[in-house]
Amino acid sequence: MPKFELTRARAITADVLYVAALPRKADANVPFTRVCQFYQGKWDRADVDVATQRICLYHRPEGGRIAVYMSPEGQLFSPEPSFRGSRIVNSALATSKKLGRLADLRQVGKYLVACGDGGQTYRQRDDGGWVPLDLGVFDDRVDSTWAFAIRAPNVKTFAEEEVYFDNHPTEKAELDRRVKSYMANLMLHAIHGLSVDELYFCGKDGAVYFWNGHSSGKITVPTSSFLGDILVEDAETVWICGRDGTLLRGSAKRGFTAIPCDGSPQFSTITSFKGAIFLSSYAQPRGAFVYDGQRIRQVSSGLRQELDDVHTVDGVTDALWAVGSNAIARFDGATWEQIPLPK
Repeated sequence: MPKFELTRARAITADVLYVAALPRKADANVPFTRVCQFYQGKWDRADVDVATQRICLYHRPEGGRIAVYMSPEGQLFSPEPSFRGSRIVNSALATSKKLGRLADLRQVGKYLVACGDGGQTYRQRDDGGWVPLDLGVFDDRVDSTWAFAIRAPNVKTFAEEEVYFDNHPTEKAELDRRVKSYMANLMLHAIHGLSVDELYFCGKDGAVYFWNGHSSGKITVPTSSFLGDILVEDAETVWICGRDGTLLRGSAKRGFTAIPCDGSPQFSTITSFKGAIFLSSYAQPRGAFVYDGQRIRQVSSGLRQELDDVHTVDGVTDALWAVGSNAIARFDGATWEQIPLPK
């Protein structure tokens, strides 16, 4: 059994993959990441004392492609030594609003953009600094840091945590009250677009918004499920996936329709590869799925370790990567290949 579990992944090319790993059973918010790079069949690694929420493929203005990691608090860092780390949320905004976790980081054109809890949306400036995209969408009634501040001390597993709160009902009741208030906030989980003046963001309760460069408008979609990822192919073809077998296709201009799906896979990421749409599902069932223009079906790889442990799919020009907590596979369009895990 591996000592570490892979929590996030991002493909750079058919030969390069970056992942974030945590010790097994570690709290997801522990300030630690094992940064691992797979390059031409070999793994390199480095440990940093920062949690990882998202990994982004970044095409640098001066040339080259690198991986940029983002913490839940919006701290950016990279295994590339020349990358200058920064924070997305400035101190003035952080002290004036009740801000929570950041969830997604993407490159759109030459700029990075981000979104997260409390309706947070940001874009990068020409000088590398960050500004809020649309303060009108911010919903900052409850800070996630405050909501989850009550923790069971000195526990290492969920079972130990349950025992602690069973013995401390007053603390458990206060934690439940805070979490309930927090869940009423607008939670954004993904952001993507063709330019910084044409951005989509989505999240909890079927929320989908479109930013036109001046203001954000909410788009009515045929679902109330949690929406977790966005793929923008062109101005008229936008894909949004989420829980309960949700796959939407459309645009802000013509609206969105739902693609029928048998069952209720919990889609978490979406990508395109060689003309098909691929999705990861973290439950019900867990695995990789494909929409070929006719129907959504689960992918069978034919590998000894089947694709039943997948939380991320990511397509690049010559490869589709499928990554789970304890498995990595790569597809070239004809054959799946099992990739060894980092040590």
